[in-house]
Amino acid sequence: MNADEEYLLGAMTDAYFDTKRSEIQFYQKNREWLEHINDLLFRCFNVKGKIFKRDVFLLRKRNKEMALKIKSIQKKKIHDGTSFVSGLFDAEGSIYLSTKSKIPVLDITQSEKGLKNLLIAKEVFEREKIKCFLNGPYKNKHGKLLQYHLRVYGKGNCKLFLLKVGLKHPEKLKKLMFLADIDPTL
Repeated sequence: MNADEEYLLGAMTDAYFDTKRSEIQFYQKNREWLEHINDLLFRCFNVKGKIFKRDVFLLRKRNKEMALKIKSIQKKKIHDGTSFVSGLFDAEGSIYLSTKSKIPVLDITQSEKGLKNLLIAKEVFEREKIKCFLNGPYKNKHGKLLQYHLRVYGKGNCKLFLLKVGLKHPEKLKKLMFLADIDPTL
């Protein structure tokens, strides 16, 4: 599995993939990130989806060969994992300042169905010497499934995350660089 395929698998944690209709849909507030996903679809499967504007932007593509290849990639073992984690964070992650200490926090939240994704991310972080914490399970008042959080705290760990894992989502990249006080020339 190459880096583009790994990134797509990570990003697909927040996508709708209908195997019966051979269709994939990504919903996102940021059109630029969807254009990046569309470029990856072209590089990996030689297809391009269409981007629509609704409440948010929607990237949709229906193609049988693409769907068959995605199913085959989903069965493969993730090789390196850094691209997977980058896609996972771009799709599902959030960046904020902690309320008490005002340090930057990277957070990926998943239900118990996505716990395996967090464990892959935790393994990558530990391999890259990025200190992280897997918290949970927590009961969410709005959901039935238990929730888990994988968090990275502090400017140093955020810088390491950016250098070792990286981000493609333009808004998240800009926010991380601002909150962690990272030099844009890095």
